[in-house]
Amino acid sequence: MGNHDVVVAGAGIWGCTLARRFAEAGKRTLVLEKRPVVGGNVRCETDAETGIEIHSYGSHIFHTHIPEVWEFVNRFVKFNGYQHKVLADWKGKLYYLPLGLALVNKFFGTELKPCELAGFMADEERSKAVFDAFFRGYTSKQWGRAPEDIDPSIIKRVPVRSNYDVNYFNDYWQGIPADGYNSLFERLLDHPLIEVRCSSPFELAPGTDSLERPVYYSGPIDALFGYVFGHLPWRTLRFETEKLDMRDYQGTSVVNYTDAAVPYTRIHEFKHYHPENAAVMNYGKTVIMREYSAEWKPGDEPYYPVDNASSRELLERYRALAAKVSNLNIGGRLGGYRYYDMDKSIEAALAVAI
Repeated sequence: MGNHDVVVAGAGIWGCTLARRFAEAGKRTLVLEKRPVVGGNVRCETDAETGIEIHSYGSHIFHTHIPEVWEFVNRFVKFNGYQHKVLADWKGKLYYLPLGLALVNKFFGTELKPCELAGFMADEERSKAVFDAFFRGYTSKQWGRAPEDIDPSIIKRVPVRSNYDVNYFNDYWQGIPADGYNSLFERLLDHPLIEVRCSSPFELAPGTDSLERPVYYSGPIDALFGYVFGHLPWRTLRFETEKLDMRDYQGTSVVNYTDAAVPYTRIHEFKHYHPENAAVMNYGKTVIMREYSAEWKPGDEPYYPVDNASSRELLERYRALAAKVSNLNIGGRLGGYRYYDMDKSIEAALAVAI
């Protein structure tokens, strides 16, 4: 691995943040990425004809309330101030998510005031009706479970807003990098002490108990050990992208399809992530992406870890193996086998001792 002080294996947001911190601390840093490009699942591609930034692995909206994270990313990119709003299609009618006055009043044909919402939704029949419409079918598609196996009590854990705020996130800061997500990764890695090698997966030889220099690995932890105990379970996603001869298809960036009879979970329309770009917004074509959820199998891209007793037990067995290898550090979404929002990945990387 040459004359490097530290190796970062995986050029997603956790790995790229770590690489930058190591370099700024004066450490010669080698970044290995198995894909031909950096960026992990936040990678985007720009459609040459329309100029639309397409999120290759599904929509990513940066949002955070962590000052240190916001300060860090703003060193490299500026955000456009996009505010994320999600619509839900139920039986051909559109409702704003998350659950709040806008959704409840439209769904039940009421005009509730903020102080009345909690009492109104305390009724079990109403709670079940909302759950059945907006959560049961969507969750069954997302996690591959039959609708009757989804517990209606889940709705009690869903935040209910007693106002008309239809912003999907509560975080203080949110937006999309004005120059696109790829610019964030390019600038994070633009340092004289960072060397990037794409199409270069990190491999751990069987029986290795010590590494020459510190390695920070963010690939799948089970893959690192050759799946010796078996595969950790994941949910994967499949996408169908289509360019349409119309200026605007759905009027917003994301519409969730909550009816189990609709095979896809949501439709993304990417031009809405850059409302500041008049040329893109007014162009006479648009790009949409239908998203389908499926059970993961070897060779698929892992997206969402399946959290249950057996997966937790399997994960601990792999973590025990990793703990026996000196100089090996594991993190990120795949390595940690947990779903991270982007800001939480950066926060975790900023917390690593340098």
